Amino acid sequence: MAYKDILVHLDTCNSCDERIEASVALARRQGAYLKGVAFALKSSISTYLGVDIPSSLTEQQQKIVREAAENAVTLFEKTASAAGVEHDSEILECGAAKAPGILAFHARHADMAFVGQPNPDEGSGSFQEALLEGVLFYSGRPVYVVPYVGRPHMEHRKAVVAWDGGTKAARAVNDAIPLLQGREEVFVLVVNPDKRKDVHGPRPGEDIARHLRRHGVNTTVVPMIMPDAAADNVVLNYMTDSGSDLLVMGAYSHSRLREKAFGGVTNTIMKHMTTPVFMAE
Repeated sequence: MAYKDILVHLDTCNSCDERIEASVALARRQGAYLKGVAFALKSSISTYLGVDIPSSLTEQQQKIVREAAENAVTLFEKTASAAGVEHDSEILECGAAKAPGILAFHARHADMAFVGQPNPDEGSGSFQEALLEGVLFYSGRPVYVVPYVGRPHMEHRKAVVAWDGGTKAARAVNDAIPLLQGREEVFVLVVNPDKRKDVHGPRPGEDIARHLRRHGVNTTVVPMIMPDAAADNVVLNYMTDSGSDLLVMGAYSHSRLREKAFGGVTNTIMKHMTTPVFMAE
């Protein structure tokens, strides 16, 4: 089992170089084809204002947007070529509202997609969130979210699986197997399993750990009984305590509407993550 087709979203965010490096490194390890996609967003400001904007201004703005996308693609092409990774890139022109659906379409035809964590301090934060939601909830594929603070470079590669016994977590674990193989240790973290007795066996976490071991993954089950603690905080704290550099989890949503799409635990992880998160819905 290996990834053979990977997609990465390219943009002008400060963390895009980390996203490129992460996707190129994985593509190289897996012998995968890597495609980079950047957006040259079309302005619709005149539609909102109800006035005619001089074409010269619109053309100038579009030129700036196009050049930014080209710069992101150039960095991607240079990095992928230097690593000897088979790759291609594309600049897509569309309005901001259509971009999430278009990116989801491209992700649907890959094994996984690399996207960036929305940064609330950047002007494009809401757009990044829309892209993440679009790919996660409408592509049918897993996403690898790279933190805007960059990736930690640990001496030992470890991962945490946030296991709740549900179907979303099961999908995430299965899709993440190529990422988990070869790691020094993978911790199956089970938080307050008594709250979900209907989906756990007699020994919560042991069944999925056994499955991972059959795929050659060095797995340890870590039960955490903390009834008064929020699950998201337990997961984040354990990521730090265990020295792990990857979190695998299922993604949950309150609704499929763009507003407040992420559920409680997913939303907290997305806001406070400092290591890459691999998610599937």
